[in-house]
Amino acid sequence: MRLIKKGCNKFFSLIEKYLSINWLNPVLTIYLNLRSFPFAQAVKMPVWIYGRPRLMCLSGKMQIEGKVRTGMIRFNFINIGSPSNMGIQSEINNQGVIIFHGAARIRTGNRIVVGYKAVLKLGGNIIIGDMCNLGCFKSIQIGHDTRIAHRSQIFDSNYHYVANFTKRVVPNIYRSIVIGNYCWICNSVSIAGGTNIPDSTIVSTNSLLNKDFSTIEPGSIVGGIPAKFIASGYKLVNNRRKEMEIAHFYNTRDNEVYHLPEDIPQEDWFNW
Repeated sequence: MRLIKKGCNKFFSLIEKYLSINWLNPVLTIYLNLRSFPFAQAVKMPVWIYGRPRLMCLSGKMQIEGKVRTGMIRFNFINIGSPSNMGIQSEINNQGVIIFHGAARIRTGNRIVVGYKAVLKLGGNIIIGDMCNLGCFKSIQIGHDTRIAHRSQIFDSNYHYVANFTKRVVPNIYRSIVIGNYCWICNSVSIAGGTNIPDSTIVSTNSLLNKDFSTIEPGSIVGGIPAKFIASGYKLVNNRRKEMEIAHFYNTRDNEVYHLPEDIPQEDWFNW
């Protein structure tokens, strides 16, 4: 009886999983690839589009630096367990250049705008969560293995010029953004032009970044409005197997703390 119950639970879990997964849209997939990529890359269909996102403008270009694989980039992709929102479809408006340096997962409800002559560089194995806004009008660079959680926004422009009558100047509204490798941008974070954060930086929830943090050491935590340095010596565990190992530890033990093994290189914990 126990085996039957276990089998039924697994069966219904699979049904729930596949019923909730967004459907692959072959028409928009073919259109975006052929419209945006060089033909030699486009025919491999590197981008898979799910659902019915709005392709507002594809007059710009996309390209992949490195090996091209079918379905390596997934756009408007729903993820089981994340706060996905299929009621609001993603949008993309590309009039500049988007360069992918590897695989990427861009989830639901996102707005991506790349202005004329602007360059958006996305590192390999990045994840952009649900309901994010990304406006690139000059230059935004996001490193590999970086995660951007839901409801975050990244803009390298203030959109409107503001005159300073005291100094009699009108500052430029465009400033580049650089986000390093292995960073974790927690949910509801705002990143403004001029921001530069080093590798393995963790940005706490509801923070506002608007300056250069490149002088802090990798593996630091920043946060606040405006954000400031909080602590160093931290890194996101970016290894699926290790995450499962830690989760099992806390699910089977009470009032204990997981300790990192000393004989395992740090790199094993932060690659996936």
